[in-house]
Parts: sequence; structure tokens; C-alpha cells
Amino acid sequence: MRVYEVIAPEGAENLRLENYLFQALSLLPAHVIRDAFKNRDVKMDGKRVQRDTPVAPGARILLYTNFAPEIAVVYEDERILLVNKPAGISCEADGRGGMTILSLMTEYAMGAYQPRLCHRLDHQTSGLLLLAKDDESEACLLDAFKERKLEKVYHCLVRGEMRPPKALKEAFLIKDAAQAKVRIITHETPGALNIATQYETLAFDGTLSRLRVTLLTGRTHQIRAHMAFLSHPILGDDKYGDRALNKRLKANGLKLCAAELTLHAGGLLSYLDGKKFVIDPPF
Repeated sequence: MRVYEVIAPEGAENLRLENYLFQALSLLPAHVIRDAFKNRDVKMDGKRVQRDTPVAPGARILLYTNFAPEIAVVYEDERILLVNKPAGISCEADGRGGMTILSLMTEYAMGAYQPRLCHRLDHQTSGLLLLAKDDESEACLLDAFKERKLEKVYHCLVRGEMRPPKALKEAFLIKDAAQAKVRIITHETPGALNIATQYETLAFDGTLSRLRVTLLTGRTHQIRAHMAFLSHPILGDDKYGDRALNKRLKANGLKLCAAELTLHAGGLLSYLDGKKFVIDPPF
């Protein structure tokens, strides 16, 4: 039997445990979580609990089940693994606990190799995620990401109509570690990092624009914060976005996906140079 562990964050105290686990273990179908409660296979701080138990911030919650979620593999060869990461799961272990892409792909490897993350996507962001299978491939890909040799393109839904419909926007970003957020400013200041975000509008339905976004710089939360700064927050963004709009449109999760990836790693992975992978966003 598998066990999934989560640590309840501050602010979760107003939720019933079952509703919280629907969010925290989003890759588990609702019926799996319900069955775990029915079978008394959910514990909070070592005690078996019911579905309507209030969540205690900081509590260690364990859910036992035989169910194992699967991650879609987009491409695989003897050196690399490209997967389609769902929203609502972290790439590697963090304060949230629970399943991670790294843990699930380690199970997928069945001991034949140890998957290595070569870049990261935010917990709420879906899309193409590249892993290496050996030290040499990892070093090659890490260098390619560092030198920005790989082309990553995101698709997202944002509030309103973009004017102009296509543009390159530049600004500066400041990290606020205490708030786990960033903020965007128009002028250079000590500690600020320059950002460049290129977008083009793919469609506009009268309320939302579907964008294709290319990062010319890769900063923390760059797309989310920059689009909000431009008065076009991403739909479903609970940190930088329009919560009233999210609620009105019943936006379930962040509508941001790493949808395109073109490889230019060179070296021992040169056989993949110019190869482009594209997936359909889940929204």
C-alpha cells in the first residue's frame, strides 16, 4: 500500500480535511480519497480521522491507498525523459509534502536509472518537464538551461484584451522572500533583476485572451507577476491574480502551461538539436 504525506499550511484551518486533501493530493481521484476515509486509512498527527475533521495547520496528514497516479511521458530515450507535468504537484519535495514528479518518475524507472530534474515548474504550472537519466546528460541539459539554449514557450489565459496584441515588455523584478512573492517595477533599483517577456495573442473571447508567451529572461514567477503588472493577470492565479474573476468563472487552478519546448543542448545530446515538442494545454 502507498502512503501520501502532506503538511497542512497556515490558512487551511477553515477547511474540512476531505476538501483540503482534494486540493493537496490533486492527482488522486475524489473517489480514492473518499474510499480512504471510508476504510479509515487517513491519519492526522498519528490519529485516524474522519472526512469532516477540521484541518490543523502544521499537522502531518497521511493517506494510505493502492492507487498510483500516472504521469504522461511525451518522449523517452536512453538518456532523457520528457513528461507532461499536471498542475497541482511539485517537481520535488517541499513544505507541502505529498507526491512529487521526481518521486513518481523514480517509481516509473523501476530502479533502471535515477531520474534527475534539469529544470523546475511551479506547483500550479502544468506542462513539459525535462529529466535526465544519467550524470552526463544531466550536466549537458543543466548547461543548456543555464545558457538559455533551449526554447521554452508557455500558453496562458489572462484577463481582458491585450493591446497591442503582440509585444515585448521589459521591466524589473524584486523578490520578497518573506512573502514568497515577487513584485514588478519600471525602474532599475538595487536588488532588482531585469525581465523581458514576449507575448502574442492567439485568441480573445470577449473576456479572456489566450496568449503564447516566451521568456527572454527566466525569473521566479515572471509570467504571473509581469502579466498582473500589465493589468492582465492569469486566470486562476491565487497569488497575483483577480480573485473575483477567478471565483466568477469558477477557475480551478492556474491557467499557465509550458506547452512548447525546442531542444538545442549540443554535445552528447546533439542528436536532439532542433527537435520541437508541443502539447495541448489542459484549458
